[in-house]
Amino acid sequence: MPNIYFWQPDSQSHAILQAVLRWEDCDRMLDRATAIRLGDELPSGLANGSGHGAVVVLYVSPAEANIQWTAVFYRLRAGVAEIHESVEALKQSPPSSLFR
Repeated sequence: MPNIYFWQPDSQSHAILQAVLRWEDCDRMLDRATAIRLGDELPSGLANGSGHGAVVVLYVSPAEANIQWTAVFYRLRAGVAEIHESVEALKQSPPSSLFR
């Protein structure tokens, strides 16, 4: 299952797990977001483009990889607020497939 993290590069804090999604929910939630492949490890000092605020990161494990999503970390161009709203909407939609 893909994992969504919020990463605070300015404070050098660790990424905080926000959601674990089924592929169906991940695809539905991320249809508006552009994903940028980062690699096998979350880089330190991950640039978010603006220099401020949190960055949304998607992690796909090797066990969960598929043709569209290879096993790496991705930075999502969607904002934290947008992803947070999407996660909350998934929690409200029956049946909830979101673990948190």
